[in-house]
Parts: sequence; structure tokens; C-alpha cells
Amino acid sequence: MLQLILETNYQYGKRTATVFRFDRGIKIIGFKNGDHFDLRVLTIGFNPKRSGLGQEALRLLRPKFKRISVNEIYEETLPFWIKMKERGLADDLGPVKEGEKNWAC
Repeated sequence: MLQLILETNYQYGKRTATVFRFDRGIKIIGFKNGDHFDLRVLTIGFNPKRSGLGQEALRLLRPKFKRISVNEIYEETLPFWIKMKERGLADDLGPVKEGEKNWAC
């Protein structure tokens, strides 16, 4: 079972980004705004894809925020994020990056 190890903040331009580090090298990076989280990166490190680790990390993050928005989604990861929204682990999706183009979901 995955566990949250550490929550840290760092400056990203004029904004403060938050990094949630889990064991096994998994990280979620984004921006906190009260009870809302603007998720920008979910990385599972060198772990195998489709092993449920991304979903498990989101399950641990979900109780911390009333609303989770996922932004700057790469087109190839869109099916994962649609499933996470259907399962209540994300509230808003978009925009989606398609090469140099962006489109809202």
C-alpha cells in the first residue's frame, strides 16, 4: 500500500508549488488554493504503468481537497484522467496538449 511521505513547497515563478511525495518514487505536483488543488504533474517514477499506483496516490490526495483540477494533460494520458474523473478522484480536466495545440476537455 502506498503512503504519503512528505509535503513540500517551492517557488515556481511568482507562485508557490506543492509537491506531495509518496513512497516508491511517486510524486504529485501542483498549486494549492485553499481547498482547491490545481494538479500539474503526477509521476510514478520507474514503476510499471497500469499498476494502480497513480490512482492510489490520488486516493490519498483526495481527502485533502474539496476540488482537484488537472491541467496541462498530455493527450496520451487523457484516458487515465477521464477514468480518474469518473471515479471521483479529479473534478475538472483540461486543457489537453496535442503537440503544440491545446483543447479544453
